[in-house]
Amino acid sequence: MKIHSTTLTYDQLPSIYGLLESIAFMWVIVVVTLIVASWVVSKLWHIHSIPKHVAKEQDLPQAKLIFWLCILGLAYKPLWVIAVLSIVTDWQRIQEWLRGVKS
Repeated sequence: MKIHSTTLTYDQLPSIYGLLESIAFMWVIVVVTLIVASWVVSKLWHIHSIPKHVAKEQDLPQAKLIFWLCILGLAYKPLWVIAVLSIVTDWQRIQEWLRGVKS
């Protein structure tokens, strides 16, 4: 059973090809890609630096430690998680627990 002939010929390319092959369109794509990528990186940096801003606002004694954990957390993510956990930890109660002091 033959539905149609297999000798299809194309006389013209789709009209969008002219735009896709233009140098200006490629530069627009590059610029838009760079803008979107830089926006995403800036938002990730903002989220990544939240623990050090919170530590500074709360005037925590371990603020420098949290800062360095955030910076090193760029390369090794568990350090960033430790920085977040060190903000919410009540260090006074941990010291009392380690010393055996009961409230």
